[in-house]
Amino acid sequence: MNTNKILAVALLLLLLQPLQQGAVAAGVESDYAARAETEAAAEPEVAAAGVGSDDAAGAEPEVTAAAGIIPVRRAARMEVGTLPLSVDNSLLPYFPPLINQVGGSCAQASYIGYMYTYEMCRLMGWTASESSQYRFSYLYTWNFINDGTDMGSYGYDGLRIAMSNGVMTEADYPKTTSVYSYYWASGYDKYYRAMANRLNSFVLMPATTADELEQIKRYLYDHGQEGSGSGGLVTFSSKASNWKMNNSYDGPSETGYHCMLTALATEGGHAMTIVGYDDLVQFQAPDGSTSQGAFIVTNSWGSWSHDNGRYYLPYWFFLNRENISTNDLSSDVCAVEVERRSPQLTFRVGIDCDARNNLSFSMGASPIKSPYSTVEYKVSIADYQGGGYKMCGQYASSEIEMGFDFSNAVRFIEDLGDLSFYLTVNRNSKDGHTATKALLKRFDVLDYRDNSSNPKVYSYNIPKGGEVISSGRNVFRLDTVDPPTISRNGIEWIGRSGKPVTSPLVFRTADGKYAKVRVLQYDREAGTMTIKYVYSPSGDRNVKQ
Repeated sequence: MNTNKILAVALLLLLLQPLQQGAVAAGVESDYAARAETEAAAEPEVAAAGVGSDDAAGAEPEVTAAAGIIPVRRAARMEVGTLPLSVDNSLLPYFPPLINQVGGSCAQASYIGYMYTYEMCRLMGWTASESSQYRFSYLYTWNFINDGTDMGSYGYDGLRIAMSNGVMTEADYPKTTSVYSYYWASGYDKYYRAMANRLNSFVLMPATTADELEQIKRYLYDHGQEGSGSGGLVTFSSKASNWKMNNSYDGPSETGYHCMLTALATEGGHAMTIVGYDDLVQFQAPDGSTSQGAFIVTNSWGSWSHDNGRYYLPYWFFLNRENISTNDLSSDVCAVEVERRSPQLTFRVGIDCDARNNLSFSMGASPIKSPYSTVEYKVSIADYQGGGYKMCGQYASSEIEMGFDFSNAVRFIEDLGDLSFYLTVNRNSKDGHTATKALLKRFDVLDYRDNSSNPKVYSYNIPKGGEVISSGRNVFRLDTVDPPTISRNGIEWIGRSGKPVTSPLVFRTADGKYAKVRVLQYDREAGTMTIKYVYSPSGDRNVKQ
């Protein structure tokens, strides 16, 4: 079967606080699966996915495009045929060096550090161990979604970031980052390079019957693609405290590992990665019978754990579920399909803020004469996330430069003519944290559609020192062309209260047409103001700006 036909799925892995040996993760939560099913049912062109009520206030979008939704689908059935007795994809060049996870990051280590890295290296023909440029940082996704604490995360949320904005490599986001720094990277170029590495689909495969296990083995062997030359990896969840391991297994095997799980864990939870299988492995079941075959699992506790980080997980545990819940051992396994993209339209945003979880961002665009966004996307990173720290982390700078991918909006705006772009920044206190400062330091739109190496750059005019991001909703509008104007002579417009009025006025022009005047800035002491004139050549008094 061609894996291009395998559609995406969202399986959510909830991670709890770490125990003494690594981090833990809960099993599949049915309510989150139901949420994913609901999300998948929405049409991407019109869904207001992930957009809160504060984001919609005061706006009248004609189209709100969904961003970062992973549709829920099960893998199509594969023809199994004759499979080899064993497969071990951890020995292939695409597999990265063993991970010794930081804090409660096991879901991201499994989904991003192992599986996503492997698939991207396989796609590109890279050897993962050769360079940090070929390995993708699980800490990059984890630090966006862990709320600035040493806690777990949903594997789904890391993949949502990979789908909407890409994942940085370890070259741009070092894996040695301290668990207590909760670091966010600064530098548009780093985010731009991440945008090229994307999740295409998220695949769910059931694992409760012998036939279903054969399907998984086929995927491990060749991705369900005859002649592909290599198979994939899958992730699963289980409990991971108080499990029993036989560290001296010396029974039949083709792959030669000496560690086998003999009893499931009873507490905690954990996400791990299946890298292969061995049909010769034998396991003595609780009833005394001998069970044949086991998956090869790679953990994220370094090379010291198990047998060089690997152990056998007998098929028996997936097939005998009378007293086994999905928290004990997930009833599904997950895989990903990745792709390389060339970003077409991006936002470069500079922020200075000392409580990053106060902020969320949306990108929008409209015809230049429209007063509101026609297309709007919620940004999947920096969404009231990261805890009450400075933008780059607990011990880092309050200033950050980020990049957001707006390329999914191109199909909606390519026929709209001259455009206005909108950066919406919502600022609200969260979890007892209130920013003492929040400034917009930079806002550029980069258009790569005509030249991928030399984009058109449109820049928002930022006052010296930055523009204040006030509490509530802040909309920053960037016009790609100047609207038609008439005279810019200085005027003073005082309302009945004696104070300057900043709402627009419409004037009759000398030629019998109309112009709208907006006071943008007023300095009474200096005796100056900035005003904007928008001319209506049609003679329509309802001038749009």
